[in-house]
Amino acid sequence: MARLAGPALAAEGDCTGYGELGAGAGPRLGTIKEGEARVPFVKGTSGGKGCPGPDPACREKAFLVPGDTVILGAARPGFVCATYVGKTGATRSGWVADKAVAAAPASPAPSLKDWTGTWTAPEQTVVIRPGKAAGTLAVRGDATFGSQDPDRIRRGTVNVGQVEGETAPKGTDLAFTMGDKGTLPFSAGDPGDCRLRLTLLPPYLLSEDNHACGGMNVTFTNLYRRTKP
Repeated sequence: MARLAGPALAAEGDCTGYGELGAGAGPRLGTIKEGEARVPFVKGTSGGKGCPGPDPACREKAFLVPGDTVILGAARPGFVCATYVGKTGATRSGWVADKAVAAAPASPAPSLKDWTGTWTAPEQTVVIRPGKAAGTLAVRGDATFGSQDPDRIRRGTVNVGQVEGETAPKGTDLAFTMGDKGTLPFSAGDPGDCRLRLTLLPPYLLSEDNHACGGMNVTFTNLYRRTKP
């Protein structure tokens, strides 16, 4: 699965994902409208002059069809950055015509139960349970880098990381810093402390960290699906 979080515009005019969590309006869900034909992904600025734009040369071979659910990010005149998640968890991001997408209405704030469960990605697992204090959630995560590489496994060079904290979510957002003596507010602690931000966008859990939550190349930044309640 591709790493999706982080700036949606890797270069000005390029769409690489749904954007940075906790910034602006944040990612949201959308659906390709019924009655549309195939809706092609469109190249970004680095793909050619005038892209994204209506020129057929900007169109990519990959496309979406009516009813497909996408995660929406940044927008440009006439286009919106959309990420599609396939059945296997593989993802594809690109610009699509905004007139072909119906943005989902804002959903009510999720309940604590909506958060709880085991959420997984290829080399990451995040388990969320009710916290000890009323209204809080306890988060524990494990991540690796190289656990799917037989050679790294053979050489014993798989890097690992863990994150743990307990805090109250704010709407669809849950964020904290893992301090030496327990959970801290997201903006507190030392620069090198592990910081984790989660955004609940059912059926997905989006996660982003500051790359200080484990060994080299270990990150919790990814898109997760709930595999156990």
